[in-house]
Order: sequence, then structure tokens, then C-alpha cells
Amino acid sequence: MIKTDLQLIGEDSKDIWARFWAVIEPFRHQLWHYCLKLTGSPWDAEDLLQDTLLKSFAALSALSHREQPLKTKSYIFRIATNHWLDQCRKQKVLLDETVDDKIIETDAIDHLEINEALESLIHHLPPKQAVVFILMESFCFTAKEVAELIVTTEGAVHAILYRARKKIKELTKKKHSQEDLKSPIHLNELAIKEFIERYNNQDFKGLAEMLIDESTYSFVSMTSTEYGKETITKYSLNPNKANSFTNIIAHCYSLWGLPAIVFIEKTEEGERLYDLNTIEWENGKITRWKCYYFCRELMAYAAKELNLSLAPIENF
Repeated sequence: MIKTDLQLIGEDSKDIWARFWAVIEPFRHQLWHYCLKLTGSPWDAEDLLQDTLLKSFAALSALSHREQPLKTKSYIFRIATNHWLDQCRKQKVLLDETVDDKIIETDAIDHLEINEALESLIHHLPPKQAVVFILMESFCFTAKEVAELIVTTEGAVHAILYRARKKIKELTKKKHSQEDLKSPIHLNELAIKEFIERYNNQDFKGLAEMLIDESTYSFVSMTSTEYGKETITKYSLNPNKANSFTNIIAHCYSLWGLPAIVFIEKTEEGERLYDLNTIEWENGKITRWKCYYFCRELMAYAAKELNLSLAPIENF
């Protein structure tokens, strides 16, 4: 097969992407948890993480000529912050842009129980307050570093932090109930039940029949997508793979507000989480299918919620 110009560029970029990944990897875990604290949802955190990595990589060529050095952690946290704030603006969420630099009172600087406060943080604080609070209280950024990150003054950062802490103190006095993350699924129940049965019977041909012609199958975190029923059937639903997954059983749970296909591997040591997928449906047919196997932070978070150990990643 003769490769197109774009495919050749893609081939040339593999080594550069690998170098970029090696530099980013030490900070990826922290970045994912930052995205989680910002969005309040593991699904949205993974989306924000992936957008951040792609934007960070894409912007490097434009930034490389600048004399000011790029510090990896600050750079990727800045990209994540700006992208999230942009999303909030598009959704017309109040950003608390007006800040009095002089509003700093000692009684609001007391230590807070951060883990407890963060549970409801994003739902009650303006986005910019949430950013400053999370960066300084959870990730130990200094006021100077935060000021550079969100392009403001140190005084403004202290004022924003004051307001956020004051609000958090009010929130911690209230009780918040939590949703059961493993509640039964009712959305597209029949289609999901059929999917589970076909997978557990290793009926790969039957699974392929559930795809619409324009379906997509995405390996989230690898930025790799298969387009169309024919391509997905040829690769990800190849019947020759059936014998490799006989010890893996599919189930369906509601995780963080979305129906998820949970693949549990049965081993001599017990059950462990093998994979996690989400599927979008249209009239009982699959339109978008996402695989989170390579999203290790999300997978670890899901394993903890499901009270399972996490299966190690395999080389395919």
C-alpha cells in the first residue's frame, strides 16, 4: 500500500512523540488527578487529559523559539487550566474575573480538610477560584507560580484563594449525599444486554452486526481510532482473537453517571479489572465505542471503585 503524504508525516512524528511522551510521563499521574479535581468526573478528567496532551504537543513548535524556558509541569498544567477555563467560558460559567488584590484576611487562611472540601468544590466555586485553590492546596504551587500560569498578579492570586477558602468553609458545614457508582443500568438496557451476551459467548461476528456502517472504535490515550464497521471488524473484532479472551467476562455498571462495559479477568488469585469501555448507541446499534485500556489512571480509579485489583498492561 502506498502511503499518503499525511501518513508519511505521521510515521516521521512517531520518534518525536515518543520523546515528548518520555518527558511528560513523570507528571502524567499528577496531571490526571488535577484534571479530575477540576472536572469532578473521571470521564471528563480523561477527556481533559487527552486534550491537554495533544494541545501541549501541537503547541511546542510555535513555542520552541522563545527564550523563556518551558518547565514541563508548569507547561502542561497551564495548557490543562486554559483549556478547561475556555470550556467553562463556552458554557457561560461565571469565571470570577474581577478580583480585589487587597482582599486577604488571616482568618480565611486556616488549614482546610482538602479531601473533604474538594468533593463538592467544582460544583460550587467559580472556575478560576477552583483552579487557584486546587493548584495551591492540592499541588503545592506557589502564588507566584499560579500568577504566571493564569497570567495575573500574586496579589490577585491571594485574593482569589481567600474567596475560595471562604466559600469552602461554608460548604464543609453542609452535608452532601453521594450517588451509588455501581447502580443498575437502564439506559439502552436491551442493547447492552445483547452486547454482553455476545461478548461472553465470544460471538465476535454478532458484535460486528451491532455496528452501524459509520461506527468508530477509539483507543483512548493512544489517539488511535478505527473508522467504519469494516475496519473495526477486521482489526478489533477479529474472530482469531477469541481464544485470547476466554477468561475475561463482560459486565455492565453505571460508573460516575455513565453506563460502562467492565471487563473482569478471572485468575487463580481472584478477579481483577482488565478493561473498561463506553458505548454510544443509536436505535440499538453502536455508533461510538471507546476503549480505556491504556488510560491507566482512569483504570486504577475504576478498579478502586469496583473493589478490584487492576490487571497489568499487556504487550500486544
